[in-house]
Amino acid sequence: MDKNRWDAVVFDYGRVLSHSPTAAEIAEFAALAGMNEPPFFDLYSNTRDEYDRGRHDCHRHWQRFARVAGISLDAEKIGRIVAHENRLWARANPEALELAREIKSHGVRIAILSNMPHDLLRDLRASFRWLDEFEVQIWSCEHGVIKPDPDIYTLCLEALGCAPARVLFFDDRPCNVEGARRAGMEAHVFESAAQARDVVMSGMRLPVASRP
Repeated sequence: MDKNRWDAVVFDYGRVLSHSPTAAEIAEFAALAGMNEPPFFDLYSNTRDEYDRGRHDCHRHWQRFARVAGISLDAEKIGRIVAHENRLWARANPEALELAREIKSHGVRIAILSNMPHDLLRDLRASFRWLDEFEVQIWSCEHGVIKPDPDIYTLCLEALGCAPARVLFFDDRPCNVEGARRAGMEAHVFESAAQARDVVMSGMRLPVASRP
């Protein structure tokens, strides 16, 4: 193979470049909000679009969540929930980060395309200097649009200056992967760094990693 198949590889942040919360951690999160799990995490995932678009601050978002969930949350509890949420997602996945760095070392650009509220993004930027290793970073809260809206993929492609077919994308959510495919990217559901590495190796010359 004389040429890489892609000019850029794009990674989602949550559950790709960061670790996934465990079932026990989600149950703890639910208890902090005064709920059971289930249904906490489904409601948590399905009520945050305006938060991720940057249109709601944390208090407006969690008050909306409380109305949908039929619970009451005061400002003090919302503050504790947001601090807990940010800690939960601020845990880098070192294997995925190592893969991204290796891709970059082989002359292929790397980017982040993530649905993300301002509160969490602020904490991540304060904690993770490695974010700046990604030449392009598209965070939904800074553009008012979220995956899988076609516009967010267009923003990423324009920032990269790449043809869609020359971009590889990893995301943990199938709907976001389908959105990327509709935009013309090659996209895969992220299952693990090892699985992503196998995909990358199908189109790039990376050394074979040792398996445990």
